[in-house]
Amino acid sequence: MTHEAMATELLAKREQAKMIAQDVKQTSRLLSAKKLALEQAITEYDAIRIEFFKKELQARGVTWCTYCSKVIPEAEAQLLLVELNVEDASLSGATVYGHRDISLLQRACHTCRVLAAENHEWMAVYNSVAHEFESRCEVFRVEKRNDDYYANKDGNWVKIESYPLAEPSIQLIDRFTEEWQLPSGIK
Repeated sequence: MTHEAMATELLAKREQAKMIAQDVKQTSRLLSAKKLALEQAITEYDAIRIEFFKKELQARGVTWCTYCSKVIPEAEAQLLLVELNVEDASLSGATVYGHRDISLLQRACHTCRVLAAENHEWMAVYNSVAHEFESRCEVFRVEKRNDDYYANKDGNWVKIESYPLAEPSIQLIDRFTEEWQLPSGIK
């Protein structure tokens, strides 16, 4: 093969490689876009599936305990306001202690309601550096009246913010998918 023929073949292979590289880049961009679209579709499917499951629970007159995920009759569920003050590790340092208040609206079965009541006003170890207790847990019975929530704090019904209730877990939904003939999840 002559030098000129070799140069011509070299340039042709270079152009071929450039075209393949452009095709790979375009395919990669398209694949990335399709992957994002798939993730979005799965997220939307899961959200609708959760709402569908909640409607199915409602139609059956049952709900779920947000503590243990057990399905219970709606009449047996009790709303609880759980107020926690916990040490926040992101704020903690050698001599600086950070705490964060958390308020959760929970739906409890009888067993979990008893356990939550046992934890009412639970205090952890006293922190002598910060001169305070590290954690606090208070649990109050809640009633929903119209669109407002009221907590029974020390015998007084106090209007509270309507904290969102936890959604049913995918594990809970999956547990009843076959038994109740519900749409399965996307795996």
